Amino acid sequence: MIRPRWIVVCTVALAAAGCAERPPQHEVVTGGGDVVRIARAEVDDGSVHFFSFPHNGTNVNFLVRTDGLGALHVHLDACFSCFQYRRGFVVEDDDLVCIACRLEYPIADELWDFIGACAPIPVHATVDADNVLIPRSMLEKAARYF
Repeated sequence: MIRPRWIVVCTVALAAAGCAERPPQHEVVTGGGDVVRIARAEVDDGSVHFFSFPHNGTNVNFLVRTDGLGALHVHLDACFSCFQYRRGFVVEDDDLVCIACRLEYPIADELWDFIGACAPIPVHATVDADNVLIPRSMLEKAARYF
């Protein structure tokens, strides 16, 4: 009976390793100097765009979205309560949905209210005529969520 027990132990170990939560992979961006620049033309289209900023071996995932009034917003691909699961958000129809708890945020809303502790974490950014400008230091500090 040693052999069947060994098979069960191996199967459970492999399943656990294969099911480990990992942050999603997105388009990688790097910043020159103190700012990460994303071309406004690339993200100013009424949709949600996901990016990863590599920092000390960690991908800091974030998103840029256009609200219903045409303003651009930057958020981490993590929320205040569910970041520990490292699952992020996904776009479903007209909503951004937390994969861990399934709360939905309408993409077109100008402001996202906190629903419980789940809310996309905002990132300070500025937008000029050509770019979305994100301070590199903000993304480096955000690495703790990933």
